Amino acid sequence: MYSLIVKDILIQKKRMLISFLLIIFMIISFQSIGEAMFAASVGAFTYSLLMVACAYEDMNKSNIMLNSLPIKKSKIVAAKYVSIFVFFIMGTIIYYVCHVVASITKMPFTLYPLSFEMFVGGLASVCLMQGIYLPIFFKVGYVKSKILNFIIFFTFFYGISYLITIIQRDTIIPWINRLNEFIQVRGQVFSAMILLGVITVFILASYSLSVKFYKQREF
Repeated sequence: MYSLIVKDILIQKKRMLISFLLIIFMIISFQSIGEAMFAASVGAFTYSLLMVACAYEDMNKSNIMLNSLPIKKSKIVAAKYVSIFVFFIMGTIIYYVCHVVASITKMPFTLYPLSFEMFVGGLASVCLMQGIYLPIFFKVGYVKSKILNFIIFFTFFYGISYLITIIQRDTIIPWINRLNEFIQVRGQVFSAMILLGVITVFILASYSLSVKFYKQREF
């Protein structure tokens, strides 16, 4: 499985610079959403790298070769899910470096220091987005899932921006008020731990579904 993860990284070495610039672009573009800029920028970075890995796999018909080898399909699927976390950690490191550089050079835009709550929130958004997409990818492949892939991407990123705007206003939407009250009473760290538990269950369910679809797929 380790070699499959390394493959996903090596096949897109030239893409890394573009993905790095994407983080900077997202940081500058999402100044108005506060700490959620971490989730938006690192989420876009992770999305970019994972989509390229999936696209290369389909273009080069890697699945045919992989299925001819004595590798369990569950491990092939697991490698893609582990790649999510590898790309997320890479994006987090880049964000942190950008924050340090911006602080030293006094750049004219804001980068929020990374906190536990921001980290969990970013991880949750990445896992939710990719956890929805990957079962579809393993069922029908990259080409057939491309349109849905773009829908998921734009729904998440513009949806997050819109949701943050609503929460920052004096809103009367009941469920948002209840959510704010819960976070204020329980504390952000406790709420982040609950979110981490929920997203763990979700990603495991997504993985199980992907394995099921991949085993049923014919190449």
